Amino acid sequence: MRLNTTSIQGIVRGDLVVAPADATHELLGLTWDSREVFADCLYAALPGERVDGNDFIASAIEGGAMLALAGRIPDERAREAARKAGAGIIVVDDVAQSITELASAWRSMISATVVAITGSVGKTTTKSLTRQILSTHFKTCATKGNFNNELGAPYTVLSADSDCEMLVVEMGMDDLGQIAHICSFARPDMGLINNVGVSHLERLGTRENIARAKAELFEALPEGGKAFVNNADDMADLVCELGRLDERGVETILFDGTGAVPESAGARAVWAKDISVDDEGRPRFVLCARGFDSCLGERAVPCELGLRGIHNVSNACGAAAIGLACGLSLESVAHALADAEPEAGRQEVKRASSGAVVFDDSYNASPASMVASLSMLASYKTSGRKIAVLGDMGELGSASLEGHETAGRAAARADVDKLVCVGELSESIAEGARDAGLAEDRIVCVPDASAAVLELRGALGRADVVLVKASHYMHLDRVVEGILE
Repeated sequence: MRLNTTSIQGIVRGDLVVAPADATHELLGLTWDSREVFADCLYAALPGERVDGNDFIASAIEGGAMLALAGRIPDERAREAARKAGAGIIVVDDVAQSITELASAWRSMISATVVAITGSVGKTTTKSLTRQILSTHFKTCATKGNFNNELGAPYTVLSADSDCEMLVVEMGMDDLGQIAHICSFARPDMGLINNVGVSHLERLGTRENIARAKAELFEALPEGGKAFVNNADDMADLVCELGRLDERGVETILFDGTGAVPESAGARAVWAKDISVDDEGRPRFVLCARGFDSCLGERAVPCELGLRGIHNVSNACGAAAIGLACGLSLESVAHALADAEPEAGRQEVKRASSGAVVFDDSYNASPASMVASLSMLASYKTSGRKIAVLGDMGELGSASLEGHETAGRAAARADVDKLVCVGELSESIAEGARDAGLAEDRIVCVPDASAAVLELRGALGRADVVLVKASHYMHLDRVVEGILE
């Protein structure tokens, strides 16, 4: 973002209660955390459940912010801090809405191609892989971490430099209309839907409604845009139909990470064949493509994925399809995939003080991602124990019981040596594991992360492998921290 106070005031239509010393001075970014301000940034004083950002305007300006967006007239300390620093303060009716308006305006000022990614499972990993592929040839900006909601998405847009060539925006949702809202200001040129799962049944009720919510991305694509469709997802036809791709002149590009070949006539496609995993659970496969400018006819190259888990083959194929559609060669795409590293809390590999391998997959979870991570754990070759620490999964609605039992059955299939179930809902994980034949003496149920740490601390051997996974609200990152000490 490179906007000055005059431009910002015009965009948000707010009241300038403290004028800056130089209204033409460009601001270089946005933050709403007063602890993370930096020189020449815009501080957005968002109200929160526990704290009000308006109370920290003075400290934000003293920390280097040159303009503050406030939801009410700030106190005298804040106004005096602004006058002393030569900074400005604009008061608006709704700070969050003003951030969206700024993102929409900035989107109109940059020439970057916007690639949007959503899906029930794997969207953050696919976003990360896409960023790593595109950044080998283009100046690329992408969503940081899991900043994929109504605040995170405009933050991503505003984080793009004026010379950004590719902007990768991850889009999350909890209900109908949210992705449509994000698309209204991000205005994607390309869109990928990884899959339609059960993660939001609590609010949306049916997978069909989840598909409708995800399909809002395809509906937002312009004529001449590109829609990347998971050929292996059973909801693929529905999201394409809802997106009215053919009738609106949006190209469909297929990807498939299951080993199957997408057969749709005339469609460009990317798929994997000869899929296997090494002793540490990293996929090895042949990456295949047809119909792209860099791949006359059909071509194939070997690919060694840096991430673990066979489920990441699908994510890799989706990201590869985006890279090829942007003109990259199949060889350069495969090379970028080999160099990929996991995001924090997404199967991040760590070492406990004992030497045990810890897979930190604590950021989020769904039944499908639980099954995938347990499959990865099962494929990992070790002389020690395989331990799964699994916690509650939220927003599953009527599918909660079955979803947790499914995870338990997957733990039994993985033949884990110890299953630690964390939280009230995870008791159903334990039940599913018992029903599938996992011995009772391998199963432990604990109420929270602290109890899980006590269960494991000091009990891990050098050759043990530990998977830690749950929905974010369970805070199982504390388990990872506890067993690393």
